[in-house]
Amino acid sequence: MTPKSHKPSEPPDIKVFIRNTRGQYLAQDANGLFFTENRSAALILNYRADRVPEQLNIIGRTQGISLTADPVPPEEIYERCDRCKDLFMPFMTFFDGKQFLCADCRRRASGRADRS
Repeated sequence: MTPKSHKPSEPPDIKVFIRNTRGQYLAQDANGLFFTENRSAALILNYRADRVPEQLNIIGRTQGISLTADPVPPEEIYERCDRCKDLFMPFMTFFDGKQFLCADCRRRASGRADRS
């Protein structure tokens, strides 16, 4: 499940990593921006909302640095419901101590529990 677009004709925005020609990921800490091999430390940007294509174009023209935007795999952003297997934003899932459930599956599970 990706964030919905504000315009009906636009596809949903996607999350991306920024990589250099050596395959390193753009990251940021208290000292500023840097490149790292560690993907878990990488910045995650919204492709359209953060104007990634325009920014990469400007950096390429003015600094001569070639950067690319790679999509973040959905499994790394979203939680998967253990029952229906659909992907959801983390705040849309519930952990019952054993499994992650979406709202619909949680309702169905609690409905079955209430009948016993």
